[in-house]
Amino acid sequence: MNANKPAIAGRVIKVGAGHDVRTLRKASEIARDGDVIEVDAGDYQGDTAVWTQNELVIRGTGTRPRVMAQGQSAEGKAIFVVRGGSVTIDNIGFFNARVADRNGAGIRLEQGRLTIIRCAFEGNENGVLTSNEPTIELQVIDSTFVNNGAGDGYSHHLYAGSIAMLQVTGSYFGPAREGHLLKSRA
Repeated sequence: MNANKPAIAGRVIKVGAGHDVRTLRKASEIARDGDVIEVDAGDYQGDTAVWTQNELVIRGTGTRPRVMAQGQSAEGKAIFVVRGGSVTIDNIGFFNARVADRNGAGIRLEQGRLTIIRCAFEGNENGVLTSNEPTIELQVIDSTFVNNGAGDGYSHHLYAGSIAMLQVTGSYFGPAREGHLLKSRA
């Protein structure tokens, strides 16, 4: 974030069985720039979403919430598709994203700046996949990637296309189903 530009002040939207907003999809539809999405622990089955907001934080509270694709995808691409100007996703698990073209991702980053903190990616065709957009910035911190890949050698734990910046720190890349642990054209 630009130090000379004030942060956008937003609301806190609580997501979970005990709240008015029960799904991530609904949160993505009502969120505005500057909002914080707090996700209760639990399993979110087939709960896919597209995020287009700026200065957005999506944060799991307590035990890491698990978003399980269950055959669903946002736009036929991923569990989360991110197109916001600046988005942080913290403490969320992404499981079993699969799509028809065998390129399903836990998170698909198509534009903007994304920071991923303490997230888990398991059993997806791609853990994280970016578009080839020269302005994209991706930072991955303290996250775990295990058993991702479609088994064809063309899908990976983390695949950064031709983007402006990729930074990965403190993260674990375990066994994959064939393909790269981390592939980057950044």
